Amino acid sequence: MRSLLVPILSALLAAPLLAAEQPASAPASDAQPAISARPVHKLYVDVPPYYFSGDKLNSPAKVNVDPDWDKLLSSANRNDIRRAEEGIGANPGLVKPQTLLALAMRLYDVDLRDDAVFWYYVGRSRFLTMQAVLDMRSLQLVRSAAIVQSFINATEPAMDGYAMCSVARQEEIERRAIDWVAAHPYKLLGYTELPAVADDRNAALAAAIQALRDDLQRETTALADPKMLAALQERRAATHDHERFCW
Repeated sequence: MRSLLVPILSALLAAPLLAAEQPASAPASDAQPAISARPVHKLYVDVPPYYFSGDKLNSPAKVNVDPDWDKLLSSANRNDIRRAEEGIGANPGLVKPQTLLALAMRLYDVDLRDDAVFWYYVGRSRFLTMQAVLDMRSLQLVRSAAIVQSFINATEPAMDGYAMCSVARQEEIERRAIDWVAAHPYKLLGYTELPAVADDRNAALAAAIQALRDDLQRETTALADPKMLAALQERRAATHDHERFCW
C-alpha cells in the first residue's frame, strides 16, 4: 500500500502550489503506454535466475530460491503450494524473504490471493527488519538485498492491486503479517558474523516492528479521509486495477 499512498500524499500536498505555478497553456504530458484491463489470473513475471513464471496459465513455474521448497513451489498443483505454505509456516526461522515472496507469487497463481497477499507482506516486512538490523550494504549482504528487492518489485503491483480491492481487508492482512513477523523473528538477524547497523540488535528489531505498525496506522488514518480514499480510487481507476484484480 505504501507504493500507492506515497505519491498520492505528495500530490495532494503539492496541489495548491502546482495550481499556482501551472502555465495557462501547459503542453499535454507524453502519452503513457495503455494498460490492459484484462483480469490478472497469473503473475507472468520473472526474476532471473531465481524465478520463472511459465508462459501459460496453468503451467508450472521454475523456482530456485531454496532447495527445501523449490520443487513444491514450482508445481502447478494447488495442494503442493499449500504443502509448501504449511511447511514454511511450521519452521520459518531461517526462511529467506525471497522464499516467502516466491510463495506469495505461487499462491496468487493458484487463486489463493488473500494468502498470497499475507505472505507478500510477511516477506516484505521480514526484509524491512533485515534492513533495520543488518548492514545490507556490506559485501556479505548486498547481493541478497538486491535479490529480495527484485522480487518485491516484480510482485508489488499485483499484490497491492488485489489487496486494495478492499481497504479494510488490506489493513487486516498487513496487520496480521506484521504480527507474524514480530512473533517469528528471522534467525539470521542474530548471526554475529553478519555486520549490524546497531549495537543492540534486539532493540533495532523491536524498533523496526514498531515502525511497521506505525506506518500501517498512518496509512489507515490517511485512508479514513474521503479525499485521500478518492485519490487512491482515482489512481487505481487510471490503471484499471479494479478490472484487473477485483474479480
